[in-house]
Amino acid sequence: MITSRFSYATTRVGFGSPFATGGTGSSALQRLKSQRAAMASHAAAAQANLASIASSLTGAQQNRISGLGTLAAQAGLARIQAEAKAKSIAMTAQIDQAQQALDAARAAGGFSSGSTVDTLA
Repeated sequence: MITSRFSYATTRVGFGSPFATGGTGSSALQRLKSQRAAMASHAAAAQANLASIASSLTGAQQNRISGLGTLAAQAGLARIQAEAKAKSIAMTAQIDQAQQALDAARAAGGFSSGSTVDTLA
């Protein structure tokens, strides 16, 4: 025998009807308010997560920029130090050549220590 699940004699129509909301007893307006509050809560949580992500990405970008600046400064300093070392080596070579020319001139011509020799020629 098939029996009915609902008692049609006790059905209420309108707000607060247990049949209109699936038996929860809340009205459609209350469900709507609850859904809106839940959506607002989820939206606020999403905005907080996005703000956190944006802050992290901003910090990472600033660290990257700072790191690139440091690397550029280090590369520039290394280049300047290499140029200074090359100039120092060139100057030392010139001084050594001049000293060798003076020594050779003294040995060949018998110059005394007070004599001058033209080493530019």
